[in-house]
Amino acid sequence: MAETPKDTPPAAGKDAAQPKKSKLPLVLGGGALSMIAIGYLMASMAIPAKQAPKPHIEGPFVSPLSKTDVQVNLAGEGGKRYLLLSLQAEYLAYNENYVKGRLGLSGGGSEDAVYIAQLKDALLEIASTKTREQVTNPVLLDGFLEEVRVALEPILFPVYIGDTLVPGAADAASGLRVGDSASEITFRGFLHDNSIFLDGPRQRARFGSGQLVTFEGTERDLWLTNENGERVTINVVNHDPKFSGEVAIGVPGKVRRIYRDSLLVQ
Repeated sequence: MAETPKDTPPAAGKDAAQPKKSKLPLVLGGGALSMIAIGYLMASMAIPAKQAPKPHIEGPFVSPLSKTDVQVNLAGEGGKRYLLLSLQAEYLAYNENYVKGRLGLSGGGSEDAVYIAQLKDALLEIASTKTREQVTNPVLLDGFLEEVRVALEPILFPVYIGDTLVPGAADAASGLRVGDSASEITFRGFLHDNSIFLDGPRQRARFGSGQLVTFEGTERDLWLTNENGERVTINVVNHDPKFSGEVAIGVPGKVRRIYRDSLLVQ
């Protein structure tokens, strides 16, 4: 008796239904990436931009005031006596090489001709009022050197404005420069501790917490007064009319004492 073949399940066809893959992990993955990106963006916005550290006065340092000896005439004795001297300055500054830079001794720069001319003129003026005894007597010599210090400090460390590295040059951001009558400025505050507020669009300026002063834009000597009654002058001819903000103003250092390197009366 022939056996009846057992029923076998039909073979799965190519178009048989396949189990569907879940899209949930993909959706969750994209959402997680979005959340991470948003979190990073928010964190970046929350962290303030790192500002450059504020420069600080350093020292004391010591440097010669000229490359060569300076010869000046003394008072009395028919003007036949003269003084040959070489001086050094003890000073504070934002940069130790500042004085050497003005002498052309640092960075391969050239000697500041204006500084040398002003130095010699100041020494000639002081020496012309001194006798031989006043510059050789140990008791009187200190007074002479202190008088030299007072006269030379504004020459060695004149008032600067903004980021300029040359006295009288314009600040790159604002276009301001020190006024033409800079030699009459008596303000001696340090450069990075004081500022002028410039409102370029409205053509106004203020020194420290002093009063706002309106200008026309043609002033080469715009005098400003701060809350302490100290005055500075600025040149606004080439100011940037779009600039609005603070601009540093002041001196880059201070002379503490003058030393005699050599002093010869003949």
